[in-house]
Amino acid sequence: MTTLIGLAGCSDQQQDALLEKTINMARDAANLELKQSQLSDVSMTYLERDAEGPVMLLLHGFSANKDNWLQFSYELPENYRLIIPDLAGHGDTPAPKGEDYGLIRQAERLHELMQNLKIDQFHIAGNSMGGAISAIYSTLYPQEIRSLTLIDAAGVDAPKPSEYMEGLKEGKNPLIATDNDSFEYRMDFVMSKAPPLPWPLRPALMRQAVARVDINREIFNDMIATKDRLTESGFEAQLEQHVTMPTLIIWGEEDRVLDVSAVEVFKQKIPHAEVKIYPEIGHLPMVEIPAETAELYAEFVASAE
Repeated sequence: MTTLIGLAGCSDQQQDALLEKTINMARDAANLELKQSQLSDVSMTYLERDAEGPVMLLLHGFSANKDNWLQFSYELPENYRLIIPDLAGHGDTPAPKGEDYGLIRQAERLHELMQNLKIDQFHIAGNSMGGAISAIYSTLYPQEIRSLTLIDAAGVDAPKPSEYMEGLKEGKNPLIATDNDSFEYRMDFVMSKAPPLPWPLRPALMRQAVARVDINREIFNDMIATKDRLTESGFEAQLEQHVTMPTLIIWGEEDRVLDVSAVEVFKQKIPHAEVKIYPEIGHLPMVEIPAETAELYAEFVASAE
């Protein structure tokens, strides 16, 4: 910490280098290696822990990336084989050919990734948009999924509109940072118990987020279009029909992005699902309380094996 404080006056380049070094150290601590796989329309970057135990595919949310799972991964048993991709258009995975960011297409890309890796049975978990993609994947390829975990997941309409949904009606999207102030607001908005983020790292993350304004808007528009497609295709009925694998629903009670009342809807469609709601936690439980959520997830996976 003394070193970080001493770097308070460092340049943008030094801040960026420090952020990269910090992330690499966290990846190494979790035994995660950076890899790439060429898909039909994009080269997908992902983190992998190559181990002999159960396989997990972990999916981040909108405007996030694979590194949201670093501390959570560190807390998981060492024998878990982890696959943690940057979804197309996020993190280190570039825009795909045709620039289709629809959630169904994202699920199809992940299917291609797992085929490339010759993995035909695995556990899938996703947060927010990644939760919706996990649920979609489980309806498209249910024979591959050993268990499904939804963490503050998109995909269904909550009976009680969230603060985020109300803001969208007014043309506001706090998940897309456009400057320093909106970046700070987003950080507070998505988490009730944010982990400490030393000053030199914060401006580096802010610059990365602001640089993604245009592509985040494209991704968001495709995500909204997917919602209409899911409604037309009877997605909730597909959940009831195809999601028969063990399922765990995790939610932060103070989620301002996707209201906790969405749990009721998922539970109606997946009645066998286990549910854990954490008080005083927001939209990112695996970031806010990684040890607790990893322990819960490990116990669930053990019961599903």
